[in-house]
Amino acid sequence: MLKYNKNDPKSPAIFYIYYFVVYFGTAIQGSFLTLYLTESGLPVKTIGLLNGIIQIMSLFVLPILGRIADRASTKNKVLCTELACAITILFLMSRARNLIIICVFRILYAMFFTPISSVYETITMEFCRKNGWEFGPIRMSGTIGYSIMSFASGFGLKGNIAAIFPMLIASYTMTFMIALFLPRSSRVERVVVSPNEGSDTKRVFAVLKDRQVRNVMIMFFVYSLASSVNNTYFGNYAQELGGDYAIIGIAHAVLGLSELPFHLGPGKRWLQRIGVERSMLVVLAVGTFRWTICALTNDPWVLTATMALNGIQLVPVIIGMAQFLYDHAPEDLKVTAQTSLRHSVQVIAVLVADFVGSGLHHVFETVGVHPIKGLYVCLIPLCLLGIVLGATSIKKSES
Repeated sequence: MLKYNKNDPKSPAIFYIYYFVVYFGTAIQGSFLTLYLTESGLPVKTIGLLNGIIQIMSLFVLPILGRIADRASTKNKVLCTELACAITILFLMSRARNLIIICVFRILYAMFFTPISSVYETITMEFCRKNGWEFGPIRMSGTIGYSIMSFASGFGLKGNIAAIFPMLIASYTMTFMIALFLPRSSRVERVVVSPNEGSDTKRVFAVLKDRQVRNVMIMFFVYSLASSVNNTYFGNYAQELGGDYAIIGIAHAVLGLSELPFHLGPGKRWLQRIGVERSMLVVLAVGTFRWTICALTNDPWVLTATMALNGIQLVPVIIGMAQFLYDHAPEDLKVTAQTSLRHSVQVIAVLVADFVGSGLHHVFETVGVHPIKGLYVCLIPLCLLGIVLGATSIKKSES
């Protein structure tokens, strides 16, 4: 009888299982947590402010947690600790009835949950590089889990939004149990540098001296800003157009399934052939079309259909960016690079989306323009500007 040796895995099966399950919770949270806060009595503007506070704190907390993960004897311990803390906070949040307490727990939950993906992605890529596995198909199993749970939760939560908590706690408890069986990441000895070479933070940000890295990060920022606006307002917009929880669940299932062609087959080969920089140009071009449709439609099913464009946008970001930074980061700062660069750019993008978006939302209401439609209209020139900047930088690099 064969026994599973987690320190010497013969196949990536455990990673497929882990990604499939961890995205159960991600689907529930991404689709319905904002709606829970809204139905608890928090105005949309207050939720935007709350998200802004979370992002500001993340700018300081995530890089610290990244360095802790890089210096730990194994990154798996950090992953399990963060999962345990997130589960505990979710339980406490489910019992809270005071809006201020709910907001406090929401902030604490984000601080422990957000860096989890950087840790398990780094562990995954370490073993992918070591054993010759491909990261894309492993991440695809997460897409399938996300789609299944989005569809199921859309119908399961109908009329009982508070049920997100037992569903989330169950999902992340399963994730924690599977994480115990993940192969242990190797500890990389910290590089001792001279004072002239700078701190760990300076060493990580030094990769931005590379023109290609800077170019990719600029386009990633534009994508993240547009995506943040959509994530914040999609659920409310769908309801305003006449949709319900079922439609929102279906929309997020479509969002997940749209990734599949770009993890396997022709889509995967196409992305590998054109490279990260050019694929980011495609991401912004598709975004221009997508946000135009969102701004023009009055039909919740058309809005749902726009989620089918998510795959061609998201896959180059989640696969390309993670691998791109992993390859460019110092050997002893792999997680720190993800939290300090990729997550920091996302955080800044969300901050702009929340604070500027909330301000524009109020302005559009005042002048009689549909506020969410107005925000989608603003995303169109933003994506076009990103395309111009990205294409110009690529042309300069090649000349």
